[in-house]
Amino acid sequence: MSEPHEDDSEVLQKEEAILFNAVLMWFRFYRVPFDERASDVLCERAMLLYAEGRGQRYIEDHLIRTFSGLIAMRVNAPSSALSH
Repeated sequence: MSEPHEDDSEVLQKEEAILFNAVLMWFRFYRVPFDERASDVLCERAMLLYAEGRGQRYIEDHLIRTFSGLIAMRVNAPSSALSH
């Protein structure tokens, strides 16, 4: 197994920075405190968009348009029919 190249780690750091900054921008835009569950959802979407070749600005805009605040991140409670 070969050692990772320095270039590989630089690329990974760049990718991580793009995803981190896009998610951070969402929290700043909506002026909400960090929420782990919301962060997980946003990171997952950001990774999918990045894998499609989207850039940081596109990812930021998409997250902001798609998830309008923490209320949009909440999962609906199960209906009473499912609970019984």
